[in-house]
Amino acid sequence: MRIQQKGRTGVSSATDRQADIEMVRTAVTDHLKVHPRIKDQGHDPDGALRAELATTLPPLSAFGGRQFASVCVILDWDHQLPSQFYLLRVLASYDENDRERVDASVEDRDEEIAEINLYPEFDLPDYGEIEANESYVAVLRAGSTKIEDFRFLSPWRKQVGGAIADAAIRAVTKNPSYVRAATARRTDGLGGPVVIGWAPPCLANSESWAIEIWLLTEFDGHAGKARVFMVDPDRKVVTREYDTDVQLA
Repeated sequence: MRIQQKGRTGVSSATDRQADIEMVRTAVTDHLKVHPRIKDQGHDPDGALRAELATTLPPLSAFGGRQFASVCVILDWDHQLPSQFYLLRVLASYDENDRERVDASVEDRDEEIAEINLYPEFDLPDYGEIEANESYVAVLRAGSTKIEDFRFLSPWRKQVGGAIADAAIRAVTKNPSYVRAATARRTDGLGGPVVIGWAPPCLANSESWAIEIWLLTEFDGHAGKARVFMVDPDRKVVTREYDTDVQLA
């Protein structure tokens, strides 16, 4: 299916969003790709588990005025035997070109895995580092459909326009919780709010895509903590906030 590209904004129609959500869920229930090491451990999910997993997965829809043209979902392993966690990778494409690129990358990885898959105890490559227009990773307990962690990984998320970023900064600095976090800091030189990038509605607890902003609250030169604020750029309000750990890369 081909789609018409539209300009990037924070909002898409309710019909488009629902179509994207259903496409992702169908990819899980009907077309889930399972890593051989998960199958070897007897954890290839049956139809009932796939349906439960599709329901547990957050509702995913394309950024702005775009729409998903195709979705590939892979249940990947953690390189442990027995596995402690599984990774559910969602690779969503906006158009045919990206779909073809993703399919080719997955097929190349399939061939690499098949070539060295001689014994069940051998380590095998996973499906990491395959990027799509939108890439998500859900971390699951092995043998469970409970999501322990969920992340949006697409590199373009950092491309926030200057005017939008400035408006989000102005909105967050007026937020009472931000003011409390900033004034409670005991260390000088931690700087002001930093725009991290776009965040999908399911992670921002918002109707549309939000801007993720961090305020460093502790840092010893190697590790620390930050207060994270999700800002709806249209309504200019904070929709979610929480603390996160920070480490020097």
